[in-house]
Amino acid sequence: MKKLLLLFLLSFFTFANEINQIDLSKQKWEYKWGDTLDESISWQEIDFPSNPPNRNNQTNVWFRVQLPQTLPSDPNLYIVSVDLITQIFFQDKKIYNFGEFDKNGKGKYIGWPWHLIPLPTDSAGEYLYFRIYSDYGDIGLWGEILILSKGELYEKLLKNDMLKIIIGSISIFVAIFFLLTFLSKFQRIESLILGLLFLTQGLNVFCSAKIIQLFFYYPLINQYILAIAFFFFPVGMALFMDKVINYKFVFNPIRKIWQIHLIYLLIAVFGSILGFFSLPSTYEWFDIFYNFITLPILTFFIIYFFYKGDKETKIITFSFFIISFYWLYSTLIAAGIVPWEEYPSDIAVFICLLFLSYSIVNRLNYTKELEEAKVELTNLTLTDYLTNLSNRKNIDYVLKINENLFNRYKDKFSIILIDLDDFKKVNDTYGHLVGDKVIIEISEILKKYTRQTDVVGRWGGEEFIIICPKTDLLDASKLAEKLRDKIATYQFETVGNKTASFGVATFKENETIIELITRVDNAMYLAKSRGKNRVEIES
Repeated sequence: MKKLLLLFLLSFFTFANEINQIDLSKQKWEYKWGDTLDESISWQEIDFPSNPPNRNNQTNVWFRVQLPQTLPSDPNLYIVSVDLITQIFFQDKKIYNFGEFDKNGKGKYIGWPWHLIPLPTDSAGEYLYFRIYSDYGDIGLWGEILILSKGELYEKLLKNDMLKIIIGSISIFVAIFFLLTFLSKFQRIESLILGLLFLTQGLNVFCSAKIIQLFFYYPLINQYILAIAFFFFPVGMALFMDKVINYKFVFNPIRKIWQIHLIYLLIAVFGSILGFFSLPSTYEWFDIFYNFITLPILTFFIIYFFYKGDKETKIITFSFFIISFYWLYSTLIAAGIVPWEEYPSDIAVFICLLFLSYSIVNRLNYTKELEEAKVELTNLTLTDYLTNLSNRKNIDYVLKINENLFNRYKDKFSIILIDLDDFKKVNDTYGHLVGDKVIIEISEILKKYTRQTDVVGRWGGEEFIIICPKTDLLDASKLAEKLRDKIATYQFETVGNKTASFGVATFKENETIIELITRVDNAMYLAKSRGKNRVEIES
């Protein structure tokens, strides 16, 4: 028992004395301007290895730091970011290189990844030297500077980035949904804008997850994706406000904002790709324009629309207010006014997009209701209210189409006119409700035993009409005889058997629809005069 207790105490104190990570930014840092370590120039102390004073357009600087006397068992130096390229030395030996220095100590921008540098096992208490070049507004290191083991770093990255990966993935999935919605019958511009916002900001959140670098280490490509997402947000935000919020202005500043930002995005991306300027420089000009022009103007209109708009407008503007606050906070961090820290910026973006999604879903539901109402209204105007057959208006339209097809392509068509025999006796004897039921059952028989290409309509009262495309007089007569037999043998619930008289006619050359209707009407009355319950062909 004593041995177990001793082993436990030894393990406890060993674990307690093990150093997990060291915040190297808290150590004493020094700097020298220039690309060479001029011994005649003394080192100057600096609180944090970034943006030393008296830069005066200089692009090269050295930093050094003395490592603590005690390091973790597997020491690795983790740096969130470096502006812009760097080399790290230990005892005159280069142990890390990011970017390529030319003979003048300059180099090309290749991205803003995080850096992991294995430290020599004998580096405790020794100096590390950082050679840095930057033609950007900032020069030096940025964010966290830690010494820790690889395992602890990966655990830290996974903990910090899991939410980003989840939110980024969900945002991209939602983006696909809205883009597909735009390509469907609901081609609403709001769906396209919101889909692009979700896509760009989802990629922004996803690609900003540092753990992704372990699997996708293409820092320049990654940075272009982030730049496009970064520059697109004011485009999407202003465009969404312009298209969704229905307030008219003589001079629409919101429209001008998204148009200018869209032009800036295209120039920034393609100009840097073609080598006219570096990608980092586009951020500097963007920050000036966005923070001092775009953000104040949009904030003003956000507040104005929030107070003047309806419920949906309030939701939209409130979401933009959230994201504007997030952008302001990000700007303060980038400017060094607020201390850097890992904060859940992705949540602010996601909440904003969720609010916008809610407003769009409401609009889509409204659009769907309008479409359904439109279909219903169309049905009401083109179908008979009792039988759901084509009404007189739709029959006239179909007859005109068939007439045009005949005149152009010589496509034959025939019509059948049907009148129920002695139907007045049904209404007088059994009442109109029973009469209506007979009319409905007759319409079901006609629909059931005609072709899909035939158009069955209610001509009026107890009269029906059938338009038979690509059908000659003989085939139309056979169909009429079939229908006559089906009606005559049908047992109606209250009235028993009923019959109908049929007239058949085929459209002729140089004839009008009125003349065709007259001939088929005459044929139908001929069937009536010859005893009813029969089919007569045009004269």
